[in-house]
Amino acid sequence: MKNIIEILGSTQLLLGINFDPDVLFEDRLSVEHRAFLVLLRVIEEHVPRLDQGYAGFGRPRYDDPPILRALIAKLCFHIDRNSQLRQRLLGDGNLRRICGFTKVPSEATFSRRLADFAKRRLPEPALAHMVRQHHNGHLVRVVARDSTAIAARERAHNKKREVKPAKHKRGRPRKDEVREPKAERRLKRQLRQKPGKSLSELDKECGWGCKVNSQGNTQYWKGYKIHLDVTDLGIPVSAWVTGANVHDSQVSIPLEKMTERRLVHLYSMADAAYDVPELRHYIAKKGRVAVIDYNKRRRIDGPELGILERDQFKARTVVERANSHLKDYFLPNALFIKGHLKVSFVLLLGVLCLAATKIAMNLVPPIIA
Repeated sequence: MKNIIEILGSTQLLLGINFDPDVLFEDRLSVEHRAFLVLLRVIEEHVPRLDQGYAGFGRPRYDDPPILRALIAKLCFHIDRNSQLRQRLLGDGNLRRICGFTKVPSEATFSRRLADFAKRRLPEPALAHMVRQHHNGHLVRVVARDSTAIAARERAHNKKREVKPAKHKRGRPRKDEVREPKAERRLKRQLRQKPGKSLSELDKECGWGCKVNSQGNTQYWKGYKIHLDVTDLGIPVSAWVTGANVHDSQVSIPLEKMTERRLVHLYSMADAAYDVPELRHYIAKKGRVAVIDYNKRRRIDGPELGILERDQFKARTVVERANSHLKDYFLPNALFIKGHLKVSFVLLLGVLCLAATKIAMNLVPPIIA
């Protein structure tokens, strides 16, 4: 079975290319080069304006667009290190010409420019603009939500024992016991907050996280989480990166608000980790239908999904496939960078590439000469 790169690369005439692009290059374009051209044509019209040069004193500055294209190529071609990226550009004349380099920068230049792009948060507005443009005037049936674990090689800000599920002692307080009043739930605050404010209150740094797998065993990892909303076609709509210790439900309401600003949808689907009353109330208030599995660990004899809901719930697997495609095709095998800003940039740039791929495959009609 063909992967995404092979499917896109085998398309000869797509996205306004009504001639053979081989005439622009010295060597014949491979499948990877053609797929990369398709991705760039979808992505670049949505990226915020980049610097084209340097008008000051000293050595001329490398332009931003070629370096951004090289960082996208680094994800698409599964290149882990800047040294490997530089060697690929030196040895691959077609890729070097596609990126727009006349002279290949040093490894340090790629590192410095990645940090600069990370501070400017380039993938976030690009993804929002891309989704709005290609879904404008269209009704989306399903938006599915889930998170996936990302392992990192840096020091965690918490301890592994702190994320182990704790068993709380239940019952009334003792006669002389004085308990502090409970603080307002974060989810209740998020109902009246803007998405940016809600997300800024969550832990962003690398941390230990745990989850219970389908066999009932607790798994631990150190790193981050990508929280993702995708349509029924597998197109990412909203994404956010948090520390691994952040529970999925804490990001659910901000993601729902971000998604509703970018498109109009009918069903919001999620697994039992998102079974919180605040999210259900917000979705119903907005006139949508919440198809969320019930958490049986909190509800011993609680309700279950009806027959029609169970049938609708089958569409939620699209977000699991999107997470698999993201890890298989557009994320590095290992993260050699540290810090939330840089990690978030690389992960969200991978989400942007996945969104461009799905849009090119499903929403952009080919042009036949």
